Amino acid sequence: MADKKYDVAIIGAGFSGPILAAKIAEHGVNSRNGERLTIALLDAGPYFPGTHRAGYGSPLRRRVFTNLEDGYERNYEWDDPYLAKMVGGSSLHWGAVAILPTPADYLHWQKETGVDWTEENLRAGVAEIRREFNIHPFPEQINTRGNRLFFEVAKQMGYNPYRGETARRNCIYCGYCMDRMMCKYDSRSSTLGHYLPTAEKFGVEIIPETYVEKINIEARAGRGIARSLACRTGGSNYEIQADKIIVCAGFTNTPLLLMRSGYGPREWRGNPILVENANIGKHIDGQPPTPGVSGWFDEPLGDGDLGSVGGYTMIHDSRPDAEGRLRLNASFGTAQLPSQAAMSPFAPAYGRAHKQFMREKGILRAGNIGLLVTKPSGRWQIGPDGKLVYGGDHRLTLQRFQEGREMARGILEKMGARKIVGMDTPVNLTPQTRGQHRVGSCRAGVDPKTSVVNLHFESHDVDNLLIGDASVIPRVNSGNSGTPQASVTVFAAGRIIERHFKR
Repeated sequence: MADKKYDVAIIGAGFSGPILAAKIAEHGVNSRNGERLTIALLDAGPYFPGTHRAGYGSPLRRRVFTNLEDGYERNYEWDDPYLAKMVGGSSLHWGAVAILPTPADYLHWQKETGVDWTEENLRAGVAEIRREFNIHPFPEQINTRGNRLFFEVAKQMGYNPYRGETARRNCIYCGYCMDRMMCKYDSRSSTLGHYLPTAEKFGVEIIPETYVEKINIEARAGRGIARSLACRTGGSNYEIQADKIIVCAGFTNTPLLLMRSGYGPREWRGNPILVENANIGKHIDGQPPTPGVSGWFDEPLGDGDLGSVGGYTMIHDSRPDAEGRLRLNASFGTAQLPSQAAMSPFAPAYGRAHKQFMREKGILRAGNIGLLVTKPSGRWQIGPDGKLVYGGDHRLTLQRFQEGREMARGILEKMGARKIVGMDTPVNLTPQTRGQHRVGSCRAGVDPKTSVVNLHFESHDVDNLLIGDASVIPRVNSGNSGTPQASVTVFAAGRIIERHFKR
């Protein structure tokens, strides 16, 4: 492939890259001559195009996404199961449980690094994502008797549960998407649904199956300037030159790409560091895995006709600053994939009884209260060898998790559970602990000594280089990171256009 030149090159076409590409292409211009921008959107994975018809899907995506599981002959995921390697990225296999930022999240973002990411400043971005992703409460017709019972009991006990929200259109609620399977009907909202078609309409060139090996950075006197991208596709190498380079490769791949490019902490053992920033790959916030508490009931809690993929949720704080915030998620009487139901702690040992359990959908008599410490006390960092390491003082996290278990047991007992399991499952927070919804590996901030990009998403140290994905968010929010990340990206697009692509 021949070398190319663009006004803007965006690396990564997952949740953030398509949003930036679409917004900049539609509303930005070349600041020197006022002409339409030339924009390249690159991704390491394939692109499965087709007209987006929610509830029907395109023929190509229906064929590719049907029964797609881990271990498929083509690897569409990175080592981390939450980072998809394809155009559309993790927006194609997230659960579509849409948890937008809460007031405490905005305050935590500001407190962490001084960013001006207030509720007012992000209001337009949040409204756009709510509209474009069709965020709305889970419909009552997919609710279950068990979920309603949870709501009634939790309210009686003084808690404040509420119906969760989802990001879908024309969904049949089969329930399969909750196992990270991709939606062959295009019902689950994704960046393929709106932002990629808009990007293509305004001339963005999508370049799939292209691996960016490094950003070519010219360094001088401790500072750098990003000049081009060293790319590889189909066994051939080529270069992309761009006036502005925006990285949206995800919370792990963005810092790893920067460090491969010679931009990062001095102790990095890969390529020589040309421009130093000790914060790249550090300060990673997220939610460590914590087991839920399950109950077994005498009567079925659902009919199994629909895959109820969303119940009620509730937030619980023990401190005014919301540190150690808990989220409890209800799932009662929900049909499961056979492989999951067969391994239920309430399933009999394999044999006739187990066969009867599966035949009679015994899983519908079980329910779970998921527990998540959404504001934990630990942090991850990328070590000199490129591996994630979890550390910190975990006492608050463990304390809040145990409190959450007691809350869950109290609710299950009052709901009438005949058997409760999960109270004694150990929680081991070690350097090898994995997590979810991680952010902050290239966090934004006002002080270059504690952050990587400024309030306008520009690198503190390298000219022409910007970052616009989850890695810039200073603290994890109160739920999953998909829609908050998308909202921040819409906000980022406005600031980037104002400073760089306006005549």
